[in-house]
Amino acid sequence: MKAEEYVQKAYHCILQNDFEQAVEWFEKAISAQPDHAEHYFRCSVTYARSGRLEQALAYAEHAVRLAPQQEEYVLHLHAQEARQYTEKARKMLEVDRPTPQMHRDAILLLERAISLDPLCGDAFLLLALIYDELNEHKLAVQAAREAAALYPHNVQLANLMKKLCQQMNEQI
Repeated sequence: MKAEEYVQKAYHCILQNDFEQAVEWFEKAISAQPDHAEHYFRCSVTYARSGRLEQALAYAEHAVRLAPQQEEYVLHLHAQEARQYTEKARKMLEVDRPTPQMHRDAILLLERAISLDPLCGDAFLLLALIYDELNEHKLAVQAAREAAALYPHNVQLANLMKKLCQQMNEQI
C-alpha cells in the first residue's frame, strides 16, 4: 500500500472517532514515507486529540525539523509545547501546600506557555488561580479575563471572575 492510502484510511478512522486506529495508519504512512513532514504533523494532531501529549510533541518536533518553513507546523509545535508547560505547572502545584517558590516557578512556566501560544486558555486559567491564591487580585483578573475570552461558557471561570471582582471591590 502507498503512503497516501494509509493517510486516507487514517482520515476514515478519524471520521469515526477512532483516533487510536488513525494513529496506526499515520504511523504506517510515516514508515512508507519517512521524510514526508505532513505525515508527522497529521499524526501529531491525532495524538494531541487523543490526549497523548508526549507523542504529539515528538511528532510535531519531527515535522518542524523536516519542514521548518511550514508555519502551520511551527504553530502546532508551539501549541503542544504550551500544553506541556501548562501541564508541568499544574503538576507542580498538585501538592498540599505549594511553596512560594513553586508558585513562582509555575508562573514562569505559564508565562512561557502563553508566549508560545497566546490562545492557551488553560494556561491563563491556571495563572488566574495562582494569582488568586497569592492575593494578587489585579493580576488574577487580567489572566481570568484572557481565559474568559477563550472560554466564554466556562462555569468555573465565570465563578472565579465573580469572586475576583468582589474581592477587588472590597479592596476599594
